[in-house]
Amino acid sequence: MLNVMKITVVLLFASAAAAQTPAPESTVVQALLVEVHQLRLALERANTIAPRIQLTVERMKLQQDRVTRLSGQLEQVRREFDDYQSHTARSAAELQDRQSYLAQVNDPAERKKVADDISQMKAALDEGNARIQSARTRETDLDSRLRSEQATLDNLNDRLNQIERSLDEPRVSQQ
Repeated sequence: MLNVMKITVVLLFASAAAAQTPAPESTVVQALLVEVHQLRLALERANTIAPRIQLTVERMKLQQDRVTRLSGQLEQVRREFDDYQSHTARSAAELQDRQSYLAQVNDPAERKKVADDISQMKAALDEGNARIQSARTRETDLDSRLRSEQATLDNLNDRLNQIERSLDEPRVSQQ
């Protein structure tokens, strides 16, 4: 029984081999030429896409540096703005206290001193308000620039994604 199985397997392989006819030599050469042509096209494509990818990646690095720098500057200005506001609020409260005290003082020398203090405090308060306004202007400017630079970075990222998708697309062979 084992011998019959062996013979059957050998006959199946022999009939399968006989059913396949050897390819003519010109068909093989033609297939090789098509393959070489496709390889050449793939190499040409790789040679054109690789520099574009490298250039886009380098631009993204530079743009990311810009975004990071502007983001740090914006955070610094926001901290300054908060400091100016809290300092100005304290100064305004001190000014009110001094003005209330002035209303209670009867001594002319003390009134003169408190009035001078109030004048200096008002000048300092005006300066603080000017700093707040300046910080607000810088914050608005930096925020606008950061949004613009972030949009540029996003565009570069989209471009890189587009190149990546084009690499994933199946290419139709050109002959």
